[in-house]
Amino acid sequence: MFQERKEYRKNFNAIGQLNVGGETLRFNCYDVSVKGAMIELIPGHLLATVEDFENLLFEDRRAEVFIEELMLAGEVSIVWVREERGRILMGLEFESVVHNAEKLWLKRRGYRKTEPFTAELFIEKDRLHVEGINRSTKGLCVRMLVQHPGVKVNAPVKLQIKEFGLVALGKVVWVSVGEEGTLVGLQIISIG
Repeated sequence: MFQERKEYRKNFNAIGQLNVGGETLRFNCYDVSVKGAMIELIPGHLLATVEDFENLLFEDRRAEVFIEELMLAGEVSIVWVREERGRILMGLEFESVVHNAEKLWLKRRGYRKTEPFTAELFIEKDRLHVEGINRSTKGLCVRMLVQHPGVKVNAPVKLQIKEFGLVALGKVVWVSVGEEGTLVGLQIISIG
């Protein structure tokens, strides 16, 4: 049994979510080790066939994963994808994951990557340059050095992040004013 694999793998059944290619897909996880997992994907709207995933892998192999039963969240690399008996199977390699992240999941249901970036917010008729703190597929947190009267909960906002090639419409979810500036939580509503 151990001759076929380099590390021990545990067989069990868990449900999770995979954020890949702009879509959040549900999956069943049957096989997991400390280095990765094998999952069976439930097809989505954009990514529905093995061919769709193979085409995506030519551009980008990165994804974000969440397995609630293991309290595991983070970034993965898609190693392989194949079809077997009408099911889409995928091999994932863990890159940056958090285990037993109970406090993380009490606050939010998705993984946020902490990585600095710059963005522009368009609120009312003003363009604001902000510093990005963290991001996920559903939102981001930014810091503003100067307060703006239009930045309030539920205010619509257009955002642009050139380094990610992202232009989106969103709304302000929360605002926290502190000594080092104003932190703003933004929800992404649509990507355009």
